[in-house]
Amino acid sequence: MRTLPSRKLDKRITRVWRLSALANVVVWATVGTAPIGVLALILGASSSPEEQTAATVLMAITFGLLGLTGLALIVFVVVIPKIRWIQWRFDVLDEEIDIHRGIFWRKRLIIPLIRVQNVETRQGPILRANRLASLTVATAAGEHTIPGLGIEEADALRDQVAVLARIAQEDV
Repeated sequence: MRTLPSRKLDKRITRVWRLSALANVVVWATVGTAPIGVLALILGASSSPEEQTAATVLMAITFGLLGLTGLALIVFVVVIPKIRWIQWRFDVLDEEIDIHRGIFWRKRLIIPLIRVQNVETRQGPILRANRLASLTVATAAGEHTIPGLGIEEADALRDQVAVLARIAQEDV
């Protein structure tokens, strides 16, 4: 069995993952909780005992969902990005790119440089704000991304992979 790759992502990628997770949790919590809470408030304004009882049940459900939202914030915004960063490793070797990632379902990917069709760096607004970029390697099998590299490191790695891929294809 091979040893794990030695290179790690930039630590700032955890900030990007946290922002993304926070946005997802807030959107899903709002979509799931707000309609029930509004309905509970509408029914609570009624004078009917049945509607008052329904409003109480709906408010209990709303508070339960808010509790789950708090738990989701802790897990997805605080815990998982740190573990994800610890697990993410990669190496660019003379003949291949070795990627290891995953928390529960770990994935080990070996990309032969002879199969590389193109390599590019990408940078969205959140990555740019954190002075990070992603390296994307395209093969016939699809695209493979190494997220969260410093801008200079991503550019240097892109150039290195392009040169190594060209050399590998010339050797054939």
